[in-house]
Amino acid sequence: MPPLDLTADEVLSTTRAVRKRLDLSRPVERELIEECLQLAAQAPTGRNRQR
Repeated sequence: MPPLDLTADEVLSTTRAVRKRLDLSRPVERELIEECLQLAAQAPTGRNRQR
């Protein structure tokens, strides 16, 4: 199966079936991981209870 050419945002919004096809053995650049963490930190918390 050829690897999928998706952005980080597309990966996070795909279905579980598509995520299962991703190549998780391929190294990920630190900058991309940091960007994902920054985006995730901006998401609202449950019941919008930020601390």
